[in-house]
Amino acid sequence: MIKRILFLLTFTICSQLVILANELRYKDYDWAPEPKLHVLNEKDKALPEIILLEKQAVEFLYNKAGDLEEFKLYHVIIRVNSDEAIERNNRLYIPSNTGLEFLKQKARIISPNGKVKELSDQNIKEGEDEKTKNKYKYFAIEGIQLGCEIEYFYLIRVSNNLYGSRERIQGTEPKHNEMFELISPLNLHFVTKSFNDLPEMSRDTTVDDRIVLFLKMDVVPALPEEDLSTHSADVMQVVYKLNSNSANNSKDITSYGGVSSNIYKSFMAPAEKSVQSKVKKFVGTLPIKFAKDDEDKIRIIEDYIKNNFNVIENETPSLSELPEIIQKKNANSEGIIKLFAAVFNELNIDYQIVLTSDRSYIRFDQNFEAYNFLTDYLIYIPSVGSYLSPTLILSRLGFPPPHLTMNYGLFIKKVTLNDFETGVGKIKFIEPTSFDKNYDDVDVTIKFATDMSNPVVSLKRQFGGYYAENIQPYYSYFTEEDKKKTTNDLLKDFIPNTEIKEIAVENAGKDYFPSKPLILNASFTCENLVENSGGKYLFKIGELIGPQVEMYQKEERKAPIESSFARCYRRHLFFEVPAGYKVSNLEALNINVFCEEDGKKTIAFTSDYKLEGNLLTINVDEYYKKIRFPVNEYENYRKVVNASANFNKINLFLEKTK
Repeated sequence: MIKRILFLLTFTICSQLVILANELRYKDYDWAPEPKLHVLNEKDKALPEIILLEKQAVEFLYNKAGDLEEFKLYHVIIRVNSDEAIERNNRLYIPSNTGLEFLKQKARIISPNGKVKELSDQNIKEGEDEKTKNKYKYFAIEGIQLGCEIEYFYLIRVSNNLYGSRERIQGTEPKHNEMFELISPLNLHFVTKSFNDLPEMSRDTTVDDRIVLFLKMDVVPALPEEDLSTHSADVMQVVYKLNSNSANNSKDITSYGGVSSNIYKSFMAPAEKSVQSKVKKFVGTLPIKFAKDDEDKIRIIEDYIKNNFNVIENETPSLSELPEIIQKKNANSEGIIKLFAAVFNELNIDYQIVLTSDRSYIRFDQNFEAYNFLTDYLIYIPSVGSYLSPTLILSRLGFPPPHLTMNYGLFIKKVTLNDFETGVGKIKFIEPTSFDKNYDDVDVTIKFATDMSNPVVSLKRQFGGYYAENIQPYYSYFTEEDKKKTTNDLLKDFIPNTEIKEIAVENAGKDYFPSKPLILNASFTCENLVENSGGKYLFKIGELIGPQVEMYQKEERKAPIESSFARCYRRHLFFEVPAGYKVSNLEALNINVFCEEDGKKTIAFTSDYKLEGNLLTINVDEYYKKIRFPVNEYENYRKVVNASANFNKINLFLEKTK
């Protein structure tokens, strides 16, 4: 959708580019006619896989008709030294985007004895993604041996993408002989920005018939995909965009000024009178008469629209036209944003449209204006200080998709200059939801009745924020059987091997999110919690905070830690010590591990206890106020996470009193 809207802005720029065509720089590109295996040092021989050459080139070129075209060259040589590498590389995937045309493609295998096997088009197969059902093509590589090299290159024509693209230079395997080139006619001036310690691109001054920007690296280290990391965003990468056209003196071509104006025209501008009358009538049906304030009003509007309108992802024009949307209650993403904006306009609710990116894929850069950062929409309500996601049906105000927060975005608001109204954009930070709004809290009471080996446990578990969003709304769509299974799983995933006596949920369904927490109430027995050892009992109290992640990493951490959202866990355990018994190791319950910044705790795991008579009360507080941690803070993060795992292993020793 954003590409279609931005096209309105860029079409006239493209149509003004009039420079005589050059010949494609890599028209005759080919691989070495007599390839030989590369000689590796002992370190590289020991690697499971290594890329010995990777050459990428993006070229913009005018054809004979004066139209601008884009071409891509990709050439790679891979050495496979392990069975896993053979398995990973027995398919070479071929780009298959719409509007793509292959000009040349080749693949071959160089065996350890130097024999060369070139693949033909008969080796190209077609597959289908099981989830998306999208079809794709690949070279089926047969006969791969340990120590062989796989070589592959293609030259393709693609749809133009002038206003913001990126190339990822780093991957999960080490690379040698890395080269990326950005080539354009002399009148088109691109600017680039490198990220994650990638060197900046330079201009090749030896070429005078076109502009060639290049990046060359002898070695690119691998960045492995690690848990709690955002690999796509963390790898070395470069973003490029068209900045000026000297043929018509156009400057600052890729900027957010035009985007803001276009977004205003597409979504925020007052509708025509005939359309506005239908919007006014629709607003009259909204149950907002008794709303307490703006926030309450907006929540009612969001609930009503998301409960009564379908979002259908296709480009059918009627799905983005307000009269059709209101009448048929079907809209695409563009149409549903228009509906929210029209309702807010009618009710004089101040709002801003925000364009941002998924930070787990690419982080919005506040200093480099490029359209590839403008991929996702939010609506910001200044009076409430919260965001809503207009297109996600189960999301609600205050809980936009977490990967769109803790990121920068382009905030577009309406401004009036004399009698002229337009949209003006400003880059601002999108604050994440506060840690204390995303919780998974538990109150547990443990009693021994007559059987010391089988205590009765009562549990109340409450989910709020994003933890509730992942479960709570779906109860509205579950069958009775699915509801029962989900409810039981909420207990059994927390404490396995239970014999359930009673179980029920409160506030289950989309109408309760986010105003009320999802609550699980359960009573059960669990023989695995107690072990008898010669008249002494070992009670596994730590297991009652639920399973915990344990972070141990043999290799040195390479990528920053990044979570989806800030969060907290509060556990309150009430344990009635059986008459005639005492707990001999209460000091094990005292844990205090935390990290600080500027004297304030950012993450922590703390636990303590209080014994009054025979009632032992244990309080456990774990929180992560911070979402992203650089590599040099990994050990601190790991210590806090492992503190929870250590508590999970605590056993209390019950001994008879004398």
